[in-house]
Amino acid sequence: MLKNYLKTAIRNLSRNKIYGILNVLGLALGIGCALVIYKVIVYENSFDKHQEHYENIYRVVGQGIRAGDVSKGMGTPHPVGPALREDYPDIENVVRTHYDYGDQINVIDGVDIKKFLLEEGVVYTENAFFKIFSTEFLAGDSKTALTEPNTAVISASQSRKLFGLSEGEESKAMGETFNVGNLIDYKVVGVIADPPEATNFPFTVLLEYNGQAASNPYFGEGKRWNSTASNTNTYILVGDDFNQEAFDTKLIDFVEKHYEEGASERRRFVTQPLADIHFDDEYGNYVYSTSPALIKALGIIAIFLVLTACINFINLATAQAANRSKEIGIRKAIGGYSRQLVIQFFTEITLITLVALFCSLAIAEFLFVQLEDVISTRLTLDLFSGFETIGFLFILLVLVSFLSGFYPSILLSGMNTVKALKSKITAREHSGGLNLRKALVVAQFTISQFLIIGTVIISAQMRYFIEKDLGFEKEAIIKSYLPERDEVKNARFKAMMLENPSIQDVTFSLSSPTGNSNSHSNFNYPPLDIEEDYNASFKPADEHYMTLYGLELLAGRDLRKDDSSNYVIINQQIADLMGFKDNYEGAIGERLTSGWRGDKKVIGVMKDFHSQDLSEGFQYVMLLRDPEVYYEVAFKTKDGVNVKQAITHFEDTWEKVYPEYVQNWQFYDEELAENYEQEQSVATLMTTFSAVSIIIGCLGLYGLIAFISANRTKEVGIRKVLGASVLGIIGKFTKEVFVLVIVAFLIAAPAAYYILNQWLNDYEFRIAIGFEFFALAFLATLLIAALTVSHRTISTALINPATTLKDE
Repeated sequence: MLKNYLKTAIRNLSRNKIYGILNVLGLALGIGCALVIYKVIVYENSFDKHQEHYENIYRVVGQGIRAGDVSKGMGTPHPVGPALREDYPDIENVVRTHYDYGDQINVIDGVDIKKFLLEEGVVYTENAFFKIFSTEFLAGDSKTALTEPNTAVISASQSRKLFGLSEGEESKAMGETFNVGNLIDYKVVGVIADPPEATNFPFTVLLEYNGQAASNPYFGEGKRWNSTASNTNTYILVGDDFNQEAFDTKLIDFVEKHYEEGASERRRFVTQPLADIHFDDEYGNYVYSTSPALIKALGIIAIFLVLTACINFINLATAQAANRSKEIGIRKAIGGYSRQLVIQFFTEITLITLVALFCSLAIAEFLFVQLEDVISTRLTLDLFSGFETIGFLFILLVLVSFLSGFYPSILLSGMNTVKALKSKITAREHSGGLNLRKALVVAQFTISQFLIIGTVIISAQMRYFIEKDLGFEKEAIIKSYLPERDEVKNARFKAMMLENPSIQDVTFSLSSPTGNSNSHSNFNYPPLDIEEDYNASFKPADEHYMTLYGLELLAGRDLRKDDSSNYVIINQQIADLMGFKDNYEGAIGERLTSGWRGDKKVIGVMKDFHSQDLSEGFQYVMLLRDPEVYYEVAFKTKDGVNVKQAITHFEDTWEKVYPEYVQNWQFYDEELAENYEQEQSVATLMTTFSAVSIIIGCLGLYGLIAFISANRTKEVGIRKVLGASVLGIIGKFTKEVFVLVIVAFLIAAPAAYYILNQWLNDYEFRIAIGFEFFALAFLATLLIAALTVSHRTISTALINPATTLKDE
């Protein structure tokens, strides 16, 4: 019986090739995109799931409470880890990590020195790391690794890279030495397997924790409670009976014990489960965070795309119903039961879905390649590594077959036998009814227009980010890490750079205006008579910083070479807070209390600039001179000069002043664009899936118009005989489609406005959702619909009436 059903299904599909191709293509696109989204969601949810103690690992994070505002950060002071071990012995283990990005490693190879700049960075940590986090040792002993000074554990890939080993020879790296930052030699005491890609701990070079003292001026032998950096972190391993809420309450007393009395009113430590780290955008992490809202949005889009494909199938199947009336009548006349007909139609639908599913695999692989940069990894189907993907595809096969086939099969099997044999079944009677077809088309185009509106608004917000005036200059500026804090050597470098006429200016600083390296501390203005301190971003920089970046001085003077760190330039936010909003000159000479190396004297007021991305408002910012923490150099080229020539001069100067360090420069505007990579990825994904949704909708619309046109050829002939013009007939056909598009827009627009407005509310600086976005989406959809139906409607309108009416 099944064999007969399959044979019949194949014959029917071979007789209706266009019908079959449209359905297969529509379903394949919908399933393919749903499969891509499924793999993305699975990947994002797989971060650190390989950890044996996944449910029992927590990160200790910090909160600063300043004037009612809570600032959150992943960093903790160095002494927090040892203090937790001592104060809470019921904690199974504690480990600290200090992650340094972009460190240089040197390896002596005979008489040559091989230099490597590790963009992935190195981490300073303790032996407890291997007790808390699952780590596979290929060589060495996990029980003793990193217990001795100047020792290191490296990954298999790093052993091959640093020491030129082949795969399988990684253990030969044991006992070898390498130098970090031209400061300290480290001996390899362990080789571990490379961490998986889906991890928040991408550590491939692990160094003994106290080794950072040579390069980290804030380390202070690991005893400074008032020094916090975001890349210094504390993790704890707890038992199954751990009560997070109760422990966080205990940490209030922990702050009171190790800081002054009442410190818990301004500072808190709380715990965060390992499972939350990848989806957290408040505290941050070592790689990137993924918004839970984005995961939900992708899931909804996947459902939309599958529904659109199913609607496309139902449209085509019901529109073709009348063309199969004789087949159904004959089957019923010779004893066929409705149940058998339902099985027959479901077999056809399942066969189409199965073919579409195989095609979707190729579409998914194609999209994986095209979207590799967008989703930050190269995903693959990997069907046979586990049952998850195959199970998902099976569920899709059953679900799509049922959604697509249930109504058409019931509709076709329920035809009247006598009417079917007399060819009196009409498209209007047994193609699901005009109202059903309209509802299906409206549903399809509602989804498509919702995605189009979303794409247009998200893209506009991205353009706003890129084009908005940030309060400083970003063009023609090139920046690099600064390898040393040697004032004499750095002054020589600057002088040599300025000898070239293509270089306009050079500056040293901790970081650029929106750099990732920031130092925050408390401050207050005594005349305000407020006990709670405020939190500010302190930006150490030299006297050329404001000029190079084009920061505007509103009052007072710029920094000078002989200024100490006690002289500061404040931004408008601080001046306004002090009460000098309309009199910035009045702030000059005023004194602020500060947690950054003592009190500060105001020597200038500068215009507000964006010191962080546009999702946040203006911060309190202070500029001050502090050569000990200059970690970055930037130079600006003159207008109209050859930028390549300026870069060549920079590289030559670097080789003369810092020959032992690897060069690594970047255009500042490119770095700024990287701050919005996730938003750009969302925009790209929305554009891709919107395009797919439109293609699926157009396939269904084309097929629907084709079948409707075939059933209305005689009507067209009569209209032409009675004097109707070709344009009038085309208008008759397209009018119905346009009405449906308008109805879909009236449903999609309010929903899109509400959801997109909620998304934009997460940004302090955002675009306003105007009428033009909806008009653009509506006109685009209308044009696409018109182009889709035009070919078929024109060909139908041009048919000679004699051809269609000769048998009447």
